[in-house]
Amino acid sequence: MLGSRVSDIGRKADMVVVAARYDPANGRLLRTQAYERHGVVWTDLVLLDRETLLARLQSRRRVYAGAVDPGIPGDFSVRGRLRLQDENGRAYLALRASPDGHDDLGVPVF
Repeated sequence: MLGSRVSDIGRKADMVVVAARYDPANGRLLRTQAYERHGVVWTDLVLLDRETLLARLQSRRRVYAGAVDPGIPGDFSVRGRLRLQDENGRAYLALRASPDGHDDLGVPVF
């Protein structure tokens, strides 16, 4: 599109999670679909399990929840930065504080 500008998320984010799958029994994250930044380019869609995503967060990677921007190829609209929360000795992944202590990335389920 003429005159469209790419957002600055491409410089801030190391990864953008676009979808998630949860275990129905306990609400824990099973898998995510995400795009990872390598320098100035983004990978194709990658599948990550919970442990791999936790490792990325613990290594201080900047991981955001969002969606692919349909108007501009290679751009994302983000909802916020994912964080590792700890409640009553149980770690969970969340975009915002989850009242029930379950993983909640704030992205669509696949």
